[in-house]
Amino acid sequence: MNRTLLEDEAKRLEEDLLWSMVANFQIATYWRVLHWIVGIPSVIIAAATGVAAVKAGNPDLIAILAVVSAVFGALSTFMNPQRSAREFHNSGVRCSALRGKLRRYWQIDVARAELSDETLRKSLEKLAEEKSHLMETTPHTGGLAYWMAHRSIAKGHNKHLVDSANN
Repeated sequence: MNRTLLEDEAKRLEEDLLWSMVANFQIATYWRVLHWIVGIPSVIIAAATGVAAVKAGNPDLIAILAVVSAVFGALSTFMNPQRSAREFHNSGVRCSALRGKLRRYWQIDVARAELSDETLRKSLEKLAEEKSHLMETTPHTGGLAYWMAHRSIAKGHNKHLVDSANN
């Protein structure tokens, strides 16, 4: 077996994981921001409703503020942005860890002459199965995440200094 084929396949798996990792981290950030976008107005409107109720100046305004506050509170509960952010962040961390294993595989293990081609192939199969399982358990990211990941990767946000110095 040609070790270059093993190395190339490991690099493909690593690249797939780069996209998944970045997409998950980007969507986690999106959910964190959404938490603040929904949460802050909810708190402000609830406080304004309380002040308006205490002053009892305009019952229509109190009713409108109460409904708007309830809508923001319900949105925050329904969407649960904190949970979503945590899920996507954890998925990104798992992708990063497996990506590191793959990088070490193709940069270190494939170069070791004492390892047989069959041993290397079995190791690669195990890593590929681990990736498949990870993708099954990772939440779906969608087109927005892909766009944000593409932008981040194109800007070089995920490159290591050592890699830049060697190229």
